[in-house]
Amino acid sequence: MKLTKEGRRLVIAAVLISITAFNTGNNLIYLVLSLLLSIIFISIILLKNNMKSLSLNVIQNKPIFANTPSEILLKLKNMKGFYTYSIKVMSSFVIKEGLYFSKIPPYKELSRNAMVIFNSRGLYKHGDFYLESGYPFIFLKQSILCNVKGEIIVYPEIKEQSHFLQSYIKEGQESINQRIGVGEDFSMVREFRYGDDSRRIHWKASAKTEKLLVMEYDASEIRKLTIILDNLNVPDKNDFEKAVSFAASIADYYILQGYYVRLLTCGKVVPFGTGQEQLFKILDVLAIIESKNIWECPITFYSDGITFLILNSRESSMKRLVSSADRVFYAPEL
Repeated sequence: MKLTKEGRRLVIAAVLISITAFNTGNNLIYLVLSLLLSIIFISIILLKNNMKSLSLNVIQNKPIFANTPSEILLKLKNMKGFYTYSIKVMSSFVIKEGLYFSKIPPYKELSRNAMVIFNSRGLYKHGDFYLESGYPFIFLKQSILCNVKGEIIVYPEIKEQSHFLQSYIKEGQESINQRIGVGEDFSMVREFRYGDDSRRIHWKASAKTEKLLVMEYDASEIRKLTIILDNLNVPDKNDFEKAVSFAASIADYYILQGYYVRLLTCGKVVPFGTGQEQLFKILDVLAIIESKNIWECPITFYSDGITFLILNSRESSMKRLVSSADRVFYAPEL
């Protein structure tokens, strides 16, 4: 609880009047002084009671991306037996100067839509919101942290990359066709790998060899892209954020083109898949990805389709994979 500009003026006035009252002994001045002190005392009591038993719930109806204005739903509930007045919901990422609730009835919940913008990806938990009120006379203001139910996941910023990536579709597809062939016919049987579609398992061949074997089709039927993101011993946080955003943009673009996309990082793997569900599996990983000290990829890398390698620097310890990649990107140059 702190004094507002008006509150400081009231306190100064009360001090000056108290000095005058002691010097003069005038009963009327003592009456004015007692009135001012009563106003301050009532403000403290009413403000404390006004801020009690409030609960804030934050609902994320749509995906939220960094540096992109988005909408969330805020539900403020009054859990006490009398009205709550003049509450402002504040946070560092709510656009404008907070969201205002003028009056909340006893045991009722009110909802407001709020426009927000997050400057960085990540998982935002309770403590990121707080409630503020100057009720009843704006002489005092109190702010309290909220125990927000749930959390908000903010995905990396997706930037327009079509002009940059268009040439790689044709180039990469030609590379695949050279390796596998053309047409829509069955190509070969190979050993099952982590992330393969179980519907492609060749059960008869698997039974004979006692190993899981899958049917491989040519590139014109399935177009695949592997994104390898280097998060090993990240030297520069800003460059790494650019790399994460670029990886998200690549996944978004190629999935829209109908590709099966997978993501390989230190500690996390998203197997091949396509469609919006696959995109958000990848974005879920990229939203909270951090630097690691040891490369602990759950699977051994093998070339399958186009491979994009995103390194955090030209001196990266993962540069050994450069020869296996169709295209290499360096974070400082993005």
